[in-house]
Amino acid sequence: MLRKISQYYYLLFFSVAGFFFYKAVTLFPTEGVSALKYRFPSIEGFLPISALVALKSYLFSGIFDPVHPAGLTILILIILSAFLFKRGFCSHICPIGTVSELLYRFRKKIIPGDLLIPTWLGYLLASIKYLIALFFIKVILIDMPYDATWQFVQSPYNAVADIKMLKFFLNPSALTVKVLIVLIVLSLTFPQFWCRFLCPYGAFMNIFAFFSPLTIKRNNESCISCKKCDKICPSNLKVSTLNAVTSPECTLCCSCVEVCPVRNTLSLGSRIGKFTLTPFQYSLILLGFFIGGMIIAKITGRWQSTVLPELWQAYYPLVDKLTH
Repeated sequence: MLRKISQYYYLLFFSVAGFFFYKAVTLFPTEGVSALKYRFPSIEGFLPISALVALKSYLFSGIFDPVHPAGLTILILIILSAFLFKRGFCSHICPIGTVSELLYRFRKKIIPGDLLIPTWLGYLLASIKYLIALFFIKVILIDMPYDATWQFVQSPYNAVADIKMLKFFLNPSALTVKVLIVLIVLSLTFPQFWCRFLCPYGAFMNIFAFFSPLTIKRNNESCISCKKCDKICPSNLKVSTLNAVTSPECTLCCSCVEVCPVRNTLSLGSRIGKFTLTPFQYSLILLGFFIGGMIIAKITGRWQSTVLPELWQAYYPLVDKLTH
């Protein structure tokens, strides 16, 4: 229940944040820096490439991104959460994941039934997101020189990257519209299509989620093989055949635990030992981690940019001409 509340809250939050960001951008030419009061720093969570470059720059220089500090903070929190809590961010907070889930549920209410992708095809499709993620890891984390990362962080393009992102979605090309339509249709047809097969963010998180101490465990002795867990799993994992769900594709949505008809047959806990958590406890700890991390970021000056007003004043008039 707490997971659903979290999903709807963050979907609403980011929708409101997007609306106010649009307001900040449109009012800036007339109101100047005072319009930035409508810009929520959390909007920087939609600048993953900028944050990844800033992460490498930070690791080499020790200088936290002064332009989009919230973006770097969010990326660091996501990486740490993947290591500690697997991909709970995807099932509790990510608005794109929530929209994908809602689309599929909406379709099932109109046209009942599940359309599952064969396992072999699922592996083939999943390779797409890993290839995209590996591309960015190689280009940014491996090949990009440190000096180039710091230059990008300070570049005019990066200063208005959030504005360019907004303009991209407000004025999409014909190709972009076609791609979005295809993604919507696929999300209506197959559960969590974007998250499972195309999201490079998810693939990047899987690198750390693989080492997470948490997992879903199954008690083989009490299991009645009803396979309800298999049917409800959005990642199409065969939970009923596993002693422990070690796949990094598991987002710990705990749907399988909640649907299991036999008490304590499925449980969320540590890979080693008997430590267990209820789905509510897990959601509470996960959300507390993110909220606490953001509070610390605000206190330590790693959330709100102090240089952005000056940068917007300098580069806002050039936003359509700037390239990277």
